[in-house]
Amino acid sequence: MNYFKRTIVIMLTIAPLYGCGDNTDQTLSPPDNAQRVRVSFRMPEGITLMPMQILYRSEKCMDKSYNSSFESYPVQGYNGFTQPFVRQGMGGLWQISIAIDGGGPCQWQLNSLRVSFRIADNIPLVKGKEVIETSYIFDFGNYGLSDGYGTGRAKEVSGDLDLKTDYFPEVFISHLFNQTTLNLFGGNTGPEKWRRRFRLRNTQNILIEPVIHFDKVVILTPPDAPGKLTATYPDGSSEKIPHIYPSYEKLLSMK
Repeated sequence: MNYFKRTIVIMLTIAPLYGCGDNTDQTLSPPDNAQRVRVSFRMPEGITLMPMQILYRSEKCMDKSYNSSFESYPVQGYNGFTQPFVRQGMGGLWQISIAIDGGGPCQWQLNSLRVSFRIADNIPLVKGKEVIETSYIFDFGNYGLSDGYGTGRAKEVSGDLDLKTDYFPEVFISHLFNQTTLNLFGGNTGPEKWRRRFRLRNTQNILIEPVIHFDKVVILTPPDAPGKLTATYPDGSSEKIPHIYPSYEKLLSMK
């Protein structure tokens, strides 16, 4: 992920989280019989799991937004916060249980969850690089979180989810900005097959099990003149690639 992409992410994510008016009561008080969703993350070695980003919205406590002419119009209220996962026993499983009906005076309803993780700082590959998080987004209502997290558009899913994806460290060398970034590549999220955003129905359990291939690094380097990036694969082979995506199928064949 390059400098411009990260800038867009920041710009897109500030407004939804902090759009709620100062006078909105953001108290959550789920009813005793509230339906809940349990999110589990099986932690691989060498990975840091970030606190979950949680977004509730309210039709009772409305907020307002503005169009390009700076005219205001009503939108559902926002109530966004983060909550850390809780480790289950001494194993590698971490969990959070979230009420879909948040209750409270504003009758908050769960809108979106974002689960993010990154390569841990103690991994030697991290040295001298800016590490980018990898995210999953789960929507229970209309879009509340932006599309700026690299997850792709939401795909419709019914029932419980078990998400097991192979990830490969991806190093992007930017000579223009004298900067090197590091992220986990799990496929081009444009096509539906590898997307990491889901619009959920009747979902009570979500299990995320990333498989990290730390010894299979792909390196992206820009050309000296305007043109395509070069991807260098773990076996030493290289090729010009469209946009910013190496061949995920080729990486899978090398694991």
